[in-house]
Amino acid sequence: MSIFSNSVKSQIIDPVFASNQRIEFRLANRGESYMPTMRIGNLGLKKTSVKQNQYHFGPGAASVITRMQLLDGNEELDSLRRVGNWLTFKNSLHTNSQNDNVFGKMVGGKIGWATGATGELLHANPKLVRDGAANTLGTLDLREVFPILNSLSHLSTKLFPNLRVVLEYTTDTKALVNNQTTDRHTGLERFVPILIVDEIVDDALAASLDAQFQSASWVAVESDESAVPQVPSISATSAVGAEAVQSVNLRINGFQNKAVSRVMISKVYQDIANYIYVPEAEVGETAIRALGQYGSKALHKEEFNLRVNGRNVLAGRGVTSPAANTMLLSDTWGDLNICPGSNVESVGLDSKYSLTATTTGGVANVPVNQPCKNWSGSNETSPRILYFGGILDAAGTAWTAQGQPTAQQGPWVGNSSWIGVGVHDRVSDMQIQLSRTGNATSGGATDAPTSSAGNYQALNILVFAEVAKRIDRVGGSYKISYA
Repeated sequence: MSIFSNSVKSQIIDPVFASNQRIEFRLANRGESYMPTMRIGNLGLKKTSVKQNQYHFGPGAASVITRMQLLDGNEELDSLRRVGNWLTFKNSLHTNSQNDNVFGKMVGGKIGWATGATGELLHANPKLVRDGAANTLGTLDLREVFPILNSLSHLSTKLFPNLRVVLEYTTDTKALVNNQTTDRHTGLERFVPILIVDEIVDDALAASLDAQFQSASWVAVESDESAVPQVPSISATSAVGAEAVQSVNLRINGFQNKAVSRVMISKVYQDIANYIYVPEAEVGETAIRALGQYGSKALHKEEFNLRVNGRNVLAGRGVTSPAANTMLLSDTWGDLNICPGSNVESVGLDSKYSLTATTTGGVANVPVNQPCKNWSGSNETSPRILYFGGILDAAGTAWTAQGQPTAQQGPWVGNSSWIGVGVHDRVSDMQIQLSRTGNATSGGATDAPTSSAGNYQALNILVFAEVAKRIDRVGGSYKISYA
Protein backbone atom coordinates (compact mmCIF):
# COMPACT_ATOMS: atom_id res chain seq x y z
CA MET A 1 0.00 0.00 0.00
CA SER A 2 2.86 2.38 0.81
CA ILE A 3 4.28 1.74 -2.67
CA PHE A 4 1.06 2.92 -4.30
CA SER A 5 0.81 5.85 -1.88
CA ASN A 6 4.28 7.24 -2.26
CA SER A 7 6.06 5.74 -5.24
CA VAL A 8 3.48 5.17 -7.97
CA LYS A 9 1.63 7.54 -10.27
CA SER A 10 -1.34 6.39 -12.33
CA GLN A 11 -1.49 7.44 -15.95
CA ILE A 12 -4.02 7.21 -18.76
CA ILE A 13 -2.63 6.29 -22.18
CA ASP A 14 -4.64 6.88 -25.33
CA PRO A 15 -4.28 4.53 -28.30
CA VAL A 16 -1.87 5.41 -31.09
CA PHE A 17 -4.02 3.51 -33.58
CA ALA A 18 -7.71 2.67 -33.58
CA SER A 19 -10.00 1.11 -36.20
CA ASN A 20 -13.04 -1.15 -36.27
CA GLN A 21 -10.76 -4.20 -36.30
CA ARG A 22 -7.75 -3.29 -34.17
CA ILE A 23 -6.46 -0.92 -31.53
CA GLU A 24 -2.93 -0.38 -30.23
CA PHE A 25 -1.41 1.29 -27.15
CA ARG A 26 2.28 2.16 -26.78
CA LEU A 27 3.97 2.87 -23.46
CA ALA A 28 6.48 5.72 -23.25
CA ASN A 29 10.16 4.80 -23.51
CA ARG A 30 12.13 7.27 -21.41
CA GLY A 31 13.46 4.83 -18.86
CA GLU A 32 10.07 4.38 -17.15
CA SER A 33 9.13 1.40 -14.99
CA TYR A 34 5.52 0.23 -14.70
CA MET A 35 3.69 -1.92 -12.21
CA PRO A 36 2.05 -5.06 -13.70
CA THR A 37 -1.38 -3.69 -12.69
CA MET A 38 -2.33 -2.56 -16.18
CA ARG A 39 -6.00 -2.40 -17.15
CA ILE A 40 -8.16 -1.39 -20.08
CA GLY A 41 -10.80 1.26 -19.29
CA ASN A 42 -13.77 2.60 -21.24
CA LEU A 43 -14.15 -0.86 -22.74
CA GLY A 44 -17.35 -1.58 -24.58
CA LEU A 45 -20.10 -0.21 -26.76
CA LYS A 46 -22.64 2.55 -26.97
CA LYS A 47 -25.87 2.90 -28.93
CA THR A 48 -27.09 5.83 -30.93
CA SER A 49 -30.61 4.41 -31.24
CA VAL A 50 -33.22 4.47 -28.48
CA LYS A 51 -33.59 0.81 -27.53
CA GLN A 52 -30.84 -0.49 -25.23
CA ASN A 53 -29.12 -3.88 -25.31
CA GLN A 54 -27.00 -6.12 -23.08
CA TYR A 55 -23.50 -7.48 -23.42
CA HIS A 56 -23.05 -11.21 -23.62
CA PHE A 57 -23.67 -12.74 -20.20
CA GLY A 58 -20.26 -14.41 -19.85
CA PRO A 59 -17.55 -11.91 -20.88
CA GLY A 60 -19.63 -8.75 -20.49
CA ALA A 61 -18.00 -5.72 -22.11
CA ALA A 62 -14.95 -7.87 -22.95
CA SER A 63 -17.05 -9.51 -25.69
CA VAL A 64 -15.81 -6.70 -27.96
CA ILE A 65 -12.32 -8.29 -27.93
CA THR A 66 -11.40 -11.53 -29.69
CA ARG A 67 -7.58 -11.42 -29.27
CA MET A 68 -5.09 -9.56 -27.06
CA GLN A 69 -1.29 -9.25 -27.20
CA LEU A 70 1.35 -7.85 -24.87
CA LEU A 71 4.40 -7.06 -27.01
CA ASP A 72 7.85 -5.59 -26.80
CA GLY A 73 8.28 -4.36 -30.35
CA ASN A 74 7.68 -7.54 -32.37
CA GLU A 75 8.52 -9.86 -29.46
CA GLU A 76 5.38 -11.40 -27.96
CA LEU A 77 5.50 -11.45 -24.16
CA ASP A 78 2.02 -12.92 -23.71
CA SER A 79 -1.21 -13.24 -25.67
CA LEU A 80 -4.69 -14.70 -25.54
CA ARG A 81 -6.98 -15.84 -28.34
CA ARG A 82 -10.75 -16.22 -27.98
CA VAL A 83 -10.74 -13.77 -25.10
CA GLY A 84 -14.50 -14.01 -24.45
CA ASN A 85 -14.47 -17.81 -24.17
CA TRP A 86 -11.59 -17.85 -21.72
CA LEU A 87 -12.92 -14.99 -19.56
CA THR A 88 -16.35 -16.61 -19.36
CA PHE A 89 -14.82 -19.81 -18.05
CA LYS A 90 -12.44 -17.96 -15.73
CA ASN A 91 -15.32 -15.89 -14.32
CA SER A 92 -17.06 -19.16 -13.42
CA LEU A 93 -14.06 -19.95 -11.15
CA HIS A 94 -14.58 -16.82 -9.06
CA THR A 95 -16.79 -16.94 -6.00
CA ASN A 96 -20.41 -15.98 -6.34
CA SER A 97 -19.77 -12.86 -4.26
CA GLN A 98 -16.84 -11.81 -6.47
CA ASN A 99 -18.88 -12.24 -9.63
CA ASP A 100 -21.96 -10.48 -8.31
CA ASN A 101 -20.25 -7.60 -6.52
CA VAL A 102 -16.92 -7.08 -8.29
CA PHE A 103 -16.50 -8.56 -11.75
CA GLY A 104 -20.12 -8.03 -12.74
CA LYS A 105 -19.76 -4.35 -11.91
CA MET A 106 -16.36 -4.02 -13.62
CA VAL A 107 -16.87 -5.99 -16.81
CA GLY A 108 -20.63 -6.45 -16.86
CA GLY A 109 -21.34 -10.14 -17.27
CA LYS A 110 -24.35 -11.97 -15.87
CA ILE A 111 -22.54 -14.69 -13.91
CA GLY A 112 -23.37 -14.59 -10.20
CA TRP A 113 -26.60 -15.61 -8.52
CA ALA A 114 -28.94 -14.56 -5.75
CA THR A 115 -32.10 -15.95 -4.24
CA GLY A 116 -35.24 -13.89 -4.79
CA ALA A 117 -37.83 -13.02 -2.17
CA THR A 118 -39.88 -16.13 -2.87
CA GLY A 119 -37.02 -18.57 -3.47
CA GLU A 120 -36.45 -18.11 -7.20
CA LEU A 121 -32.89 -17.94 -8.56
CA LEU A 122 -31.89 -14.55 -9.92
CA HIS A 123 -28.88 -13.82 -12.11
CA ALA A 124 -26.64 -10.80 -11.70
CA ASN A 125 -27.74 -7.60 -13.42
CA PRO A 126 -25.62 -7.06 -16.53
CA LYS A 127 -24.31 -3.77 -17.88
CA LEU A 128 -26.66 -2.23 -20.41
CA VAL A 129 -25.52 -0.93 -23.75
CA ARG A 130 -26.98 2.52 -24.21
CA ASP A 131 -26.01 6.01 -25.19
CA GLY A 132 -24.03 8.26 -22.88
CA ALA A 133 -24.26 6.21 -19.68
CA ALA A 134 -21.06 5.71 -17.70
CA ASN A 135 -22.14 2.27 -16.46
CA THR A 136 -22.33 1.12 -20.08
CA LEU A 137 -18.55 0.65 -20.14
CA GLY A 138 -16.28 -1.86 -18.43
CA THR A 139 -12.77 -2.20 -17.04
CA LEU A 140 -10.57 -5.23 -17.71
CA ASP A 141 -7.58 -6.06 -15.52
CA LEU A 142 -4.89 -7.29 -17.92
CA ARG A 143 -3.63 -9.75 -15.30
CA GLU A 144 -6.78 -11.72 -16.10
CA VAL A 145 -5.61 -12.29 -19.69
CA PHE A 146 -1.80 -12.00 -19.47
CA PRO A 147 -0.54 -14.44 -16.78
CA ILE A 148 3.02 -13.13 -17.20
CA LEU A 149 1.93 -9.97 -15.35
CA ASN A 150 1.26 -12.05 -12.23
CA SER A 151 4.90 -13.20 -12.22
CA LEU A 152 6.72 -9.93 -12.91
CA SER A 153 7.46 -7.39 -10.19
CA HIS A 154 7.49 -4.60 -12.78
CA LEU A 155 8.04 -3.84 -16.45
CA SER A 156 11.04 -1.62 -17.09
CA THR A 157 11.41 0.10 -20.45
CA LYS A 158 15.16 -0.32 -19.98
CA LEU A 159 14.59 -4.04 -20.49
CA PHE A 160 11.40 -3.80 -22.58
CA PRO A 161 11.98 -0.62 -24.61
CA ASN A 162 8.97 -0.90 -26.94
CA LEU A 163 6.03 -2.07 -24.83
CA ARG A 164 2.74 -2.37 -26.71
CA VAL A 165 -0.77 -3.66 -25.96
CA VAL A 166 -2.76 -4.69 -29.05
CA LEU A 167 -6.47 -5.56 -29.12
CA GLU A 168 -8.30 -7.21 -32.01
CA TYR A 169 -12.02 -6.55 -32.10
CA THR A 170 -14.99 -8.84 -32.50
CA THR A 171 -17.01 -7.87 -35.58
CA ASP A 172 -19.98 -10.32 -35.57
CA THR A 173 -22.99 -8.72 -33.85
CA LYS A 174 -24.08 -12.15 -32.60
CA ALA A 175 -20.81 -12.30 -30.66
CA LEU A 176 -21.10 -8.75 -29.28
CA VAL A 177 -24.51 -8.39 -27.64
CA ASN A 178 -27.29 -10.60 -26.33
CA ASN A 179 -30.40 -9.18 -28.01
CA GLN A 180 -30.35 -9.82 -31.76
CA THR A 181 -33.45 -7.86 -32.78
CA THR A 182 -32.55 -5.37 -35.51
CA ASP A 183 -33.60 -2.23 -33.64
CA ARG A 184 -31.72 -3.47 -30.56
CA HIS A 185 -28.33 -3.54 -32.25
CA THR A 186 -28.85 -0.73 -34.73
CA GLY A 187 -26.49 2.11 -33.97
CA LEU A 188 -23.91 0.08 -32.04
CA GLU A 189 -20.57 1.88 -31.82
CA ARG A 190 -17.33 1.02 -30.05
CA PHE A 191 -15.98 3.36 -27.46
CA VAL A 192 -12.32 4.15 -27.87
CA PRO A 193 -10.77 2.49 -24.80
CA ILE A 194 -7.90 3.75 -22.67
CA LEU A 195 -4.94 1.98 -21.08
CA ILE A 196 -4.46 2.71 -17.37
CA VAL A 197 -0.94 2.12 -16.01
CA ASP A 198 0.83 2.69 -12.70
CA GLU A 199 4.29 4.19 -13.21
CA ILE A 200 6.96 3.78 -10.53
CA VAL A 201 8.19 7.34 -9.91
CA ASP A 202 10.62 6.42 -7.11
CA ASP A 203 13.91 6.04 -9.00
CA ALA A 204 15.59 4.17 -6.13
CA LEU A 205 12.76 1.64 -5.99
CA ALA A 206 12.83 1.15 -9.76
CA ALA A 207 16.62 0.64 -9.71
CA SER A 208 16.29 -1.90 -6.89
CA LEU A 209 13.63 -3.86 -8.77
CA ASP A 210 15.74 -3.79 -11.93
CA ALA A 211 18.76 -5.19 -10.06
CA GLN A 212 16.71 -7.99 -8.49
CA PHE A 213 15.12 -9.23 -11.69
CA GLN A 214 16.95 -12.18 -13.26
CA SER A 215 14.21 -14.58 -14.33
CA ALA A 216 10.54 -15.40 -13.93
CA SER A 217 8.28 -18.35 -14.71
CA TRP A 218 4.61 -18.34 -15.46
CA VAL A 219 1.86 -20.48 -16.93
CA ALA A 220 0.67 -19.04 -20.24
CA VAL A 221 -2.80 -19.80 -21.62
CA GLU A 222 -2.59 -21.03 -25.19
CA SER A 223 -5.38 -22.36 -27.37
CA ASP A 224 -6.11 -24.56 -30.33
CA GLU A 225 -9.29 -25.87 -31.88
CA SER A 226 -10.74 -28.62 -34.00
CA ALA A 227 -14.02 -29.21 -35.78
CA VAL A 228 -16.69 -31.88 -35.40
CA PRO A 229 -19.11 -32.21 -38.34
CA GLN A 230 -22.86 -32.56 -38.01
CA VAL A 231 -23.99 -35.98 -36.86
CA PRO A 232 -24.45 -38.02 -40.07
CA SER A 233 -28.04 -38.78 -41.16
CA ILE A 234 -29.60 -36.50 -38.49
CA SER A 235 -31.20 -33.13 -39.21
CA ALA A 236 -34.13 -30.98 -38.12
CA THR A 237 -36.34 -32.85 -40.60
CA SER A 238 -35.42 -36.35 -39.39
CA ALA A 239 -38.22 -38.55 -38.15
CA VAL A 240 -39.11 -38.33 -34.49
CA GLY A 241 -37.07 -40.89 -32.58
CA ALA A 242 -34.30 -41.06 -35.18
CA GLU A 243 -30.84 -40.95 -33.66
CA ALA A 244 -27.25 -41.74 -34.53
CA VAL A 245 -24.02 -42.13 -32.57
CA GLN A 246 -21.02 -40.07 -33.63
CA SER A 247 -17.52 -40.88 -32.37
CA VAL A 248 -14.54 -38.73 -33.37
CA ASN A 249 -10.84 -38.73 -32.64
CA LEU A 250 -9.40 -35.22 -32.86
CA ARG A 251 -5.67 -34.58 -33.00
CA ILE A 252 -4.63 -31.34 -31.27
CA ASN A 253 -1.29 -30.07 -32.55
CA GLY A 254 -1.02 -26.71 -30.79
CA PHE A 255 0.77 -28.00 -27.68
CA GLN A 256 3.44 -30.28 -29.12
CA ASN A 257 6.76 -30.20 -27.25
CA LYS A 258 5.24 -28.03 -24.52
CA ALA A 259 4.86 -28.75 -20.80
CA VAL A 260 1.11 -28.69 -20.19
CA SER A 261 -0.42 -28.64 -16.73
CA ARG A 262 -4.21 -28.26 -17.09
CA VAL A 263 -6.56 -28.31 -20.07
CA MET A 264 -10.03 -26.77 -20.49
CA ILE A 265 -12.21 -27.83 -23.41
CA SER A 266 -15.28 -25.99 -24.66
CA LYS A 267 -17.84 -27.34 -27.16
CA VAL A 268 -19.58 -24.62 -29.18
CA TYR A 269 -21.81 -24.51 -32.24
CA GLN A 270 -19.97 -23.64 -35.43
CA ASP A 271 -22.95 -21.51 -36.41
CA ILE A 272 -23.63 -18.92 -33.70
CA ALA A 273 -27.16 -18.52 -35.06
CA ASN A 274 -28.01 -21.87 -33.41
CA TYR A 275 -27.98 -20.05 -30.05
CA ILE A 276 -30.69 -17.60 -31.08
CA TYR A 277 -34.16 -17.99 -29.53
CA VAL A 278 -37.24 -15.90 -28.75
CA PRO A 279 -37.20 -14.74 -25.11
CA GLU A 280 -40.28 -15.25 -23.01
CA ALA A 281 -42.84 -12.43 -23.16
CA GLU A 282 -40.82 -10.68 -25.90
CA VAL A 283 -42.68 -11.62 -29.07
CA GLY A 284 -40.93 -10.26 -32.13
CA GLU A 285 -37.51 -10.16 -30.49
CA THR A 286 -34.62 -12.61 -30.56
CA ALA A 287 -31.68 -13.15 -28.23
CA ILE A 288 -28.68 -15.40 -27.61
CA ARG A 289 -29.26 -18.20 -25.12
CA ALA A 290 -27.44 -17.34 -21.88
CA LEU A 291 -23.67 -17.89 -22.37
CA GLY A 292 -24.14 -18.69 -26.05
CA GLN A 293 -20.91 -19.32 -27.94
CA TYR A 294 -18.91 -18.32 -24.86
CA GLY A 295 -20.17 -21.34 -22.89
CA SER A 296 -19.90 -25.05 -23.59
CA LYS A 297 -22.69 -27.24 -24.93
CA ALA A 298 -23.83 -30.28 -22.95
CA LEU A 299 -24.08 -33.09 -25.49
CA HIS A 300 -26.54 -36.00 -25.55
CA LYS A 301 -25.07 -39.26 -24.18
CA GLU A 302 -21.64 -37.66 -24.22
CA GLU A 303 -18.46 -39.62 -23.56
CA PHE A 304 -14.99 -38.11 -23.42
CA ASN A 305 -11.38 -39.10 -22.96
CA LEU A 306 -8.04 -37.38 -23.52
CA ARG A 307 -5.12 -39.28 -24.97
CA VAL A 308 -1.64 -37.83 -24.34
CA ASN A 309 1.59 -39.36 -25.61
CA GLY A 310 -0.12 -42.61 -26.52
CA ARG A 311 -2.01 -43.21 -23.27
CA ASN A 312 -5.49 -42.39 -22.04
CA VAL A 313 -5.45 -39.81 -19.25
CA LEU A 314 -8.76 -41.11 -17.84
CA ALA A 315 -9.35 -44.75 -17.00
CA GLY A 316 -11.86 -46.96 -18.76
CA ARG A 317 -14.34 -45.16 -20.99
CA GLY A 318 -13.38 -41.83 -19.47
CA VAL A 319 -16.16 -39.40 -18.58
CA THR A 320 -19.61 -40.82 -19.28
CA SER A 321 -22.03 -38.61 -17.29
CA PRO A 322 -22.60 -34.89 -16.62
CA ALA A 323 -22.01 -35.39 -12.90
CA ALA A 324 -18.64 -37.08 -13.47
CA ASN A 325 -17.67 -34.39 -15.95
CA THR A 326 -18.49 -31.56 -13.55
CA MET A 327 -16.69 -33.30 -10.70
CA LEU A 328 -13.59 -33.72 -12.86
CA LEU A 329 -13.80 -30.08 -13.95
CA SER A 330 -14.00 -28.90 -10.34
CA ASP A 331 -11.20 -31.22 -9.22
CA THR A 332 -9.01 -29.84 -12.00
CA TRP A 333 -9.79 -26.12 -11.89
CA GLY A 334 -11.43 -25.48 -8.52
CA ASP A 335 -14.88 -24.52 -7.26
CA LEU A 336 -17.40 -23.47 -9.90
CA ASN A 337 -19.94 -20.64 -9.88
CA ILE A 338 -22.48 -21.89 -12.40
CA CYS A 339 -26.24 -21.90 -12.57
CA PRO A 340 -27.89 -25.12 -11.32
CA GLY A 341 -28.82 -27.25 -14.29
CA SER A 342 -26.41 -25.52 -16.68
CA ASN A 343 -24.07 -28.53 -16.83
CA VAL A 344 -26.78 -30.95 -18.05
CA GLU A 345 -28.95 -31.01 -21.14
CA SER A 346 -32.26 -31.10 -19.28
CA VAL A 347 -33.66 -30.49 -15.80
CA GLY A 348 -36.98 -32.22 -16.39
CA LEU A 349 -40.52 -30.96 -16.83
CA ASP A 350 -41.96 -27.92 -15.16
CA SER A 351 -45.46 -28.21 -13.75
CA LYS A 352 -48.38 -26.70 -15.65
CA TYR A 353 -49.28 -23.11 -14.88
CA SER A 354 -50.76 -19.99 -16.40
CA LEU A 355 -48.68 -17.78 -18.63
CA THR A 356 -50.25 -14.60 -17.27
CA ALA A 357 -51.55 -15.45 -13.79
CA THR A 358 -50.54 -13.30 -10.85
CA THR A 359 -50.78 -16.29 -8.52
CA THR A 360 -50.00 -19.99 -8.75
CA GLY A 361 -51.58 -22.29 -6.19
CA GLY A 362 -52.53 -19.28 -4.13
CA VAL A 363 -48.93 -18.01 -4.06
CA ALA A 364 -48.13 -14.69 -5.70
CA ASN A 365 -45.86 -14.85 -8.73
CA VAL A 366 -42.84 -12.58 -8.61
CA PRO A 367 -42.62 -10.43 -10.60
CA VAL A 368 -46.33 -9.84 -11.03
CA ASN A 369 -47.85 -11.09 -14.28
CA GLN A 370 -44.87 -13.34 -14.94
CA PRO A 371 -44.91 -17.13 -14.86
CA CYS A 372 -43.74 -18.78 -11.70
CA LYS A 373 -40.19 -19.97 -11.27
CA ASN A 374 -38.95 -23.45 -10.48
CA TRP A 375 -39.30 -23.57 -6.72
CA SER A 376 -36.99 -26.51 -6.15
CA GLY A 377 -33.69 -24.67 -6.57
CA SER A 378 -33.28 -25.23 -10.28
CA ASN A 379 -32.96 -22.20 -12.50
CA GLU A 380 -35.93 -20.61 -14.17
CA THR A 381 -36.56 -22.31 -17.49
CA SER A 382 -37.62 -19.68 -19.98
CA PRO A 383 -38.97 -20.72 -22.44
CA ARG A 384 -40.12 -23.71 -20.42
CA ILE A 385 -39.59 -27.32 -21.24
CA LEU A 386 -43.15 -28.38 -22.04
CA TYR A 387 -43.26 -29.14 -25.71
CA PHE A 388 -45.86 -28.26 -28.34
CA GLY A 389 -49.19 -29.78 -27.36
CA GLY A 390 -48.61 -29.39 -23.62
CA ILE A 391 -51.42 -27.59 -21.84
CA LEU A 392 -49.87 -24.42 -20.46
CA ASP A 393 -52.83 -22.49 -19.10
CA ALA A 394 -56.17 -23.07 -17.46
CA ALA A 395 -58.01 -22.53 -20.72
CA GLY A 396 -56.03 -25.27 -22.37
CA THR A 397 -54.29 -22.89 -24.76
CA ALA A 398 -50.99 -24.13 -26.17
CA TRP A 399 -47.94 -21.87 -25.97
CA THR A 400 -47.73 -21.29 -29.72
CA ALA A 401 -51.21 -19.80 -29.62
CA GLN A 402 -49.74 -17.10 -27.40
CA GLY A 403 -47.44 -16.04 -30.22
CA GLN A 404 -44.44 -17.82 -28.71
CA PRO A 405 -42.24 -20.50 -30.25
CA THR A 406 -42.58 -24.10 -29.29
CA ALA A 407 -41.49 -24.47 -25.68
CA GLN A 408 -37.85 -25.42 -25.33
CA GLN A 409 -35.26 -25.96 -22.65
CA GLY A 410 -34.50 -22.83 -20.64
CA PRO A 411 -31.66 -20.63 -21.90
CA TRP A 412 -29.27 -21.27 -19.00
CA VAL A 413 -29.62 -25.03 -19.13
CA GLY A 414 -26.95 -27.08 -20.85
CA ASN A 415 -24.38 -24.40 -21.66
CA SER A 416 -21.79 -24.62 -18.88
CA SER A 417 -20.51 -28.10 -19.68
CA TRP A 418 -16.79 -27.38 -19.89
CA ILE A 419 -14.33 -30.26 -19.67
CA GLY A 420 -11.30 -29.97 -17.40
CA VAL A 421 -8.39 -32.44 -17.32
CA GLY A 422 -5.01 -32.38 -15.63
CA VAL A 423 -2.17 -33.41 -17.98
CA HIS A 424 1.04 -32.44 -16.12
CA ASP A 425 3.36 -33.75 -18.82
CA ARG A 426 5.36 -32.62 -21.81
CA VAL A 427 3.15 -33.25 -24.81
CA SER A 428 4.36 -34.92 -27.97
CA ASP A 429 0.89 -36.06 -29.08
CA MET A 430 -2.60 -35.04 -27.89
CA GLN A 431 -5.89 -36.51 -29.06
CA ILE A 432 -9.48 -35.91 -27.96
CA GLN A 433 -11.84 -38.86 -28.06
CA LEU A 434 -15.44 -37.65 -28.11
CA SER A 435 -18.71 -39.48 -28.59
CA ARG A 436 -22.26 -38.10 -28.71
CA THR A 437 -25.72 -39.16 -29.86
CA GLY A 438 -27.61 -36.85 -32.20
CA ASN A 439 -31.37 -37.05 -32.44
CA ALA A 440 -34.22 -35.13 -33.97
CA THR A 441 -36.23 -32.73 -31.87
CA SER A 442 -38.99 -34.53 -29.98
CA GLY A 443 -42.46 -34.61 -31.51
CA GLY A 444 -45.73 -33.21 -30.33
CA ALA A 445 -46.83 -35.69 -27.74
CA THR A 446 -48.49 -33.95 -24.81
CA ASP A 447 -46.17 -35.46 -22.27
CA ALA A 448 -42.93 -35.24 -24.29
CA PRO A 449 -40.22 -32.78 -23.26
CA THR A 450 -37.99 -31.17 -25.80
CA SER A 451 -34.86 -33.09 -26.56
CA SER A 452 -31.52 -31.38 -26.46
CA ALA A 453 -32.40 -29.23 -29.41
CA GLY A 454 -29.65 -29.04 -31.98
CA ASN A 455 -27.53 -31.74 -30.39
CA TYR A 456 -26.64 -32.99 -33.88
CA GLN A 457 -25.24 -29.67 -35.12
CA ALA A 458 -21.61 -29.16 -36.19
CA LEU A 459 -19.31 -28.11 -33.35
CA ASN A 460 -16.00 -26.36 -32.78
CA ILE A 461 -13.93 -27.92 -30.00
CA LEU A 462 -11.90 -25.18 -28.31
CA VAL A 463 -8.91 -26.31 -26.26
CA PHE A 464 -7.21 -24.01 -23.75
CA ALA A 465 -4.07 -25.26 -22.05
CA GLU A 466 -1.78 -23.96 -19.34
CA VAL A 467 1.73 -24.04 -20.80
CA ALA A 468 4.89 -23.46 -18.76
CA LYS A 469 7.06 -20.56 -19.98
CA ARG A 470 9.93 -18.54 -18.56
CA ILE A 471 11.84 -15.34 -19.17
CA ASP A 472 15.56 -15.00 -18.41
CA ARG A 473 17.61 -11.85 -18.32
CA VAL A 474 20.62 -12.04 -20.65
CA GLY A 475 22.85 -9.02 -20.14
CA GLY A 476 20.83 -5.98 -21.08
CA SER A 477 18.24 -8.06 -22.93
CA TYR A 478 16.10 -11.14 -22.24
CA LYS A 479 15.05 -14.48 -23.66
CA ILE A 480 11.57 -16.04 -23.55
CA SER A 481 11.31 -19.82 -23.84
CA TYR A 482 9.05 -22.74 -23.07
CA ALA A 483 9.97 -24.31 -19.77
